[in-house]
Amino acid sequence: MSLLKKIHAKAEQDGFITFDQYMDLCLYYPNHGYYDNKNISFEKNKSDFITAPELSSVYAESIIEFYLNCKKFKNINNIVEFGAGSGELACNFLKNIDRNFIPKKYFIIEKSLHLRKQQKEKINKILKDERNVVEWIDDIAKINDVFIIANEVFDAIPSKIFIKDNNNFYERVIKIKNNTLYFSKIACNKNVKNLIKKIEERINMKFPNNYMFEINFQYEKFLEDIFNGVNNFIFFIADYGYGEKELFHKDRNFGTLQFYKNHEKIKNCFNNPGSFDISISVDFSNLARIIKKHNIALLSYTTQTEFLINTKIVENSIKYSKDIDEINALKTLLFPTDMGENFKIMLLCDNMNSEFNIPFKDYRHKL
Repeated sequence: MSLLKKIHAKAEQDGFITFDQYMDLCLYYPNHGYYDNKNISFEKNKSDFITAPELSSVYAESIIEFYLNCKKFKNINNIVEFGAGSGELACNFLKNIDRNFIPKKYFIIEKSLHLRKQQKEKINKILKDERNVVEWIDDIAKINDVFIIANEVFDAIPSKIFIKDNNNFYERVIKIKNNTLYFSKIACNKNVKNLIKKIEERINMKFPNNYMFEINFQYEKFLEDIFNGVNNFIFFIADYGYGEKELFHKDRNFGTLQFYKNHEKIKNCFNNPGSFDISISVDFSNLARIIKKHNIALLSYTTQTEFLINTKIVENSIKYSKDIDEINALKTLLFPTDMGENFKIMLLCDNMNSEFNIPFKDYRHKL
C-alpha cells in the first residue's frame, strides 16, 4: 500500500490521525517514508539538509577527543550510533581514532533498510581493517561498556501538537474529506491538561489563545530502552532545541515544527508526504526530567560551540587552513547564528568517576 493510501485509510478508519502518527508514517513507513525509500541520501550534494558529521571530519575528531577522555575514567570499549545517516560519522570516527583505541565494536542502529545498505557500501569502500568492528543491530539491549551517540535523532521522534483556543486546550489532528487531508482538533483529556498546567507553572506563563506547541510523549520509551538495557554507558546527544522556558516562549506561538525539502522550508505538509523531512525542536528540559526520574547522571548541557572548542576542533582544523570549504564548514559548526548555539549537547551516564572533569561551560540552569 502506498504511503498516501495508508494515511487516508487510517484517517478514514479512525476518524482522524494524530500528528505523531502522521509524522511516524511520513518518515518511517517502509519503502515509502522519507527516511526509508530508495532515493534517501545524506550526502552533502544530494540531501535536503546538512548534518554536522557530513560537514567536516573534524566533527568526528571532536567526538573522538571526548570519547578518549571518557575512557580515562570509565571502562567503555564499544560504540553505539543511532541513525547513522550516510555512515560518515562512523567512517571518520574509525578512520581517525588512534589504532590503540579502536573500539571492540561499532554498533549501528538504523531503522531504514535503504540507509543500512548505503552505510554498508560506504563503510566497506572507505574503511579497511576497521570495517570488521562495525555491526548493524536492531536494538541496544545487553550491550554494555558503551559510548552512545545520538546525533539529530530526537528531533525526528514524532511529537503531538496542541493549541489553545477560546481558553481551552486541543490536540491538533488530521482528518480527511473528499479525499483531502486537513488539520482539525479534538479536546484534550484530563491527563494532558494537567501536564500542560505543569508546564505553565514551571515556565511561569499562561499560554495565550491561538498558541500552538508540541509535546513529545515518545522520548521516555526511547530512553527507557537504553537505561534498562545497558550497563556502564556514556550517552552523547547532539540536536537542535531548547530548555522549556525558551521552547515555550510567548513569541514562539506557532511551535517549532518544520518541513524541509531541497534545503528550504515548505508549508504544505499534505502535498506528497514522504518526500520531505519533518522535524521538531528537542525539549531538553523534558529529557532532563526523564533522566532524573531514572537516576541517570546528567553530566552536562552545553552548546555545540562550547563542546567543539573544548574538544580541539580549532586545533584539528589547522590542517585545513587553506581549504575554503573546510573553513566554511567550521564557521557553520561554530557560529552562533548557524549551528553553534542552536545545537545543544547533552551528556549523561549511569555512573562516573568523581575526578572526571567537564571543560565546557554548563547551561543546566536553563533546563
